[in-house]
Order: sequence, then C-alpha cells, then structure tokens
Amino acid sequence: MKLLNGIYQVGGPGVSHFFDATAYLIKGKDEYLLIDCGTPEGYEQIKENIRKVGVNPAEITKILGTHGHYDHVGAAHLWKNEFGTKLYLHELDAAQVEEGDSVRTSAAILYGTESVPCKVDVFLHEGDRYEAENLVIEVLHTPGHTMGSVSFDVTKDGYRILFAGDSVWGGYSEKIGSDEAAWRVSLDKITARHYDFYTFGHVNTQLIADADTRLREAKMAFANYYNPWFKTFFETYHY
Repeated sequence: MKLLNGIYQVGGPGVSHFFDATAYLIKGKDEYLLIDCGTPEGYEQIKENIRKVGVNPAEITKILGTHGHYDHVGAAHLWKNEFGTKLYLHELDAAQVEEGDSVRTSAAILYGTESVPCKVDVFLHEGDRYEAENLVIEVLHTPGHTMGSVSFDVTKDGYRILFAGDSVWGGYSEKIGSDEAAWRVSLDKITARHYDFYTFGHVNTQLIADADTRLREAKMAFANYYNPWFKTFFETYHY
C-alpha cells in the first residue's frame, strides 16, 4: 500500500500475517530500506507485497529496526540469509536479538514461539541521519517500551512523519525491560517536535493526520492505568 511517493506499508494488520507489526518500504539512494520487517510467519507475504509495488526484495539493503521484538524484527535472519540484508538496531536491544532471548523479544510471551538468533550489523544512535533525494531519516532514541527502542523522524517531499514503532501505544512489561520514567522522557522528546503525520507499530495502512494533537493526547493517556489482562496472539479466546 502506497502511503507517499517512495514510502509503502508492506506489513502489518490486514497486509501480512497477524503476528506482524507494521513494516515500511522506503526508497533510498540507489537502494531500498525497510523500517522493521515482521515475523518469520509473515516473511513470504511481505516479500510478495514488496514485489507487487515493483521492487525486487534483493534491492533492500538495510532493515532499520525500531526495537528488538519478534513482531518487528523476528524475520531479520531470513532477510540476512536470503539477501544479505543488514540489520540496524539500537545497542540496548541488540543482545536479546543476537542471543535469541525469546522472553525479552516477546516471542515466547505473546506469540508462543522462539526467536532465532540474528547478528546486529550496525548500532543505531540518537541523531544518526540517512539522506537521499527528497528524503531524510533521523534516529530518535525513545526508550520506554524497551530500553533500545527508537523512532524515526522522516522528512519526505516536505512532509514530516514520525515512525514510532511501539514508542507510542506500545505495551508495558517488566519482562521485556519496560521503564516508565524513561518512557515519559521519550514522549516529551517526541511531542517537542512538529509532525504532519505519524504511524506506529500496530495500525492499518494509513498515515495519521493531526499528528501533533494526537501525540500530545497519547502522552496524556500514558500510564494512567496499566492493563494486566493483555491477551496473547497465539491462543484462541472465546470471550
């Protein structure tokens, strides 16, 4: 699904396997990038979605991971094995991905499966920038959901878009290393900036308008009342 010129949503709700978080294909400089890449369960469908927009998956050289969770970068080892695609991730989430820690990656907790260990090729840092024609991607370190969570501040054709991963509307659990105090600081960082649109890790194919107001209200709603009754994705609930 095309969102803007050179930006497509190729994974996530209604697009690929229901385990997958949102995954975005972005045209870079003589290459393509993915922001997150979904799960092994959705790997083939995401590749097919990429082909449908006229891109050869072999042209994708980088996966920019928002954080080290199964639904976001669980398929990174498959991309690496088939195409040599490099995984970029913040250092604070790297160990759980490289070790295949299925609790810290949430694979066992939410998806009833195991993570395959995958080497992180490049560490992302606050302020890192990627530039191409009419495109700038800036890394924001936004810990809270996990301590290695990042968001991507993307300027494309004059529009400014926040790709928030799970730094907005993500789940909280001590099992995955969530930190409320750090998350509040991250939300302050996000809402100090202006965005024309935003999107996050578990949303249908859309860019959400009136982003500044919506992000401020998300910050207002944060941690008002935790929900311990979070349902797993791999089991069937009748009610």
